Amino acid sequence: MKKIAYVLASYPVLSETFVGTEMRNMQLCGHDIQPIAFHRHQGQYQAQDQALKDCTLFLSEHSKLCAFKGLAYIDLGMLKAIKFSFLQQGLPFNSLIANALKLVYLAKKNNCTHFHAHFAQGSAATAIVAARLCGATVSFVAHGYDIYATPQDLELKLNAVDFAIAVCQDMVNDFKNLAPNVAVSLVYCGVELDRFSNNHSPMTEQNATTTESIRNVQCKKNKLLFIGRLCETKGLFTLLHALKLLPKTKRPVIDLVGDGVLKSDLLQFADAHQLTEHVNFLGAKQSSWFISNNHHYDAMIVPFELASNGDRDTGPVVVKEAMALKLPVITTYFMGCKEFITRSTGIQVPPKNPVKLAEAIIKFYGLSAWDIQTMKNNAYDRVRQLYSAEKQAVKLSSIIEQYQ
Repeated sequence: MKKIAYVLASYPVLSETFVGTEMRNMQLCGHDIQPIAFHRHQGQYQAQDQALKDCTLFLSEHSKLCAFKGLAYIDLGMLKAIKFSFLQQGLPFNSLIANALKLVYLAKKNNCTHFHAHFAQGSAATAIVAARLCGATVSFVAHGYDIYATPQDLELKLNAVDFAIAVCQDMVNDFKNLAPNVAVSLVYCGVELDRFSNNHSPMTEQNATTTESIRNVQCKKNKLLFIGRLCETKGLFTLLHALKLLPKTKRPVIDLVGDGVLKSDLLQFADAHQLTEHVNFLGAKQSSWFISNNHHYDAMIVPFELASNGDRDTGPVVVKEAMALKLPVITTYFMGCKEFITRSTGIQVPPKNPVKLAEAIIKFYGLSAWDIQTMKNNAYDRVRQLYSAEKQAVKLSSIIEQYQ
């Protein structure tokens, strides 16, 4: 099987769980992999990515001599590489060629025969040039901001790779509209079901009724969970507006897990609208925290929406992780979520609509324990059948193996 050079901008990144998940599951498919990143990420990262971090090579930590050594592997595709480098506008020509040669040397030294880049920006451009220089096959997978907020030579890149990967159907359609002749495949960001699992015993009508009675007697505080970067695409101001619309007696507490550029503004909004008792900022957490603490919450709430710069979440893994953990999901009918969530597996509302979101919260808390358990079971079954990391890796592996 092909040994794959995974080309990344930086690694490992706490919020980019899908990268490590994919690499681990490609290893389970039988592929040797070699992560190669431009830079060593200095922030937090997922504990389960430690082994991959330890074997990652970083272009920034190799000298120009490494680029000169890459010249020894140049193949007949040099003209294609030079042409692409001249036509692209995202990176300086000299820098692109130098990093591509470094990448060639490190990849070929480690016997890699396929380059696979995550995100359609500098990592994809460098992977394309490197692959063409040394006669390897190449692909990239896009995730959201790299094609909708800050696209760089996207049409050129689509036409330069052997195939491209999209993480939701809307992205497939957009790729096809931009480059009709490109080979595009849909491979979802999958969930590691062996990690994201709770006690999945089915609930009977009798113990559902008992659970609901206990819940009513305890009069416990309703509690919702948000996980993600605190940025515009997550619809957090829509969420706080919805919370403000609810009567105080019906307002749940919402824990926000994550960090980001909007934290200060969100704190100010919560304070200005007397929501501080109902909104907790918990900061960034490991995925293991979610696995251990999800049972403290009634549902996950993630009202994704389109950002002012065009950015959007295209295949949010956290939604599928919640489904795997049997944590109900309240979200928006938007991009990838409209594929993952159905009427029987969660609650969806239009994006940027705080009134509808507030109504959805009230609707959720009006459901019977039996209806909620049915929703949980349906969601888990859907993830298991369609969105496991193992199944998605098998699909990606079969695609890569088709190209010589």
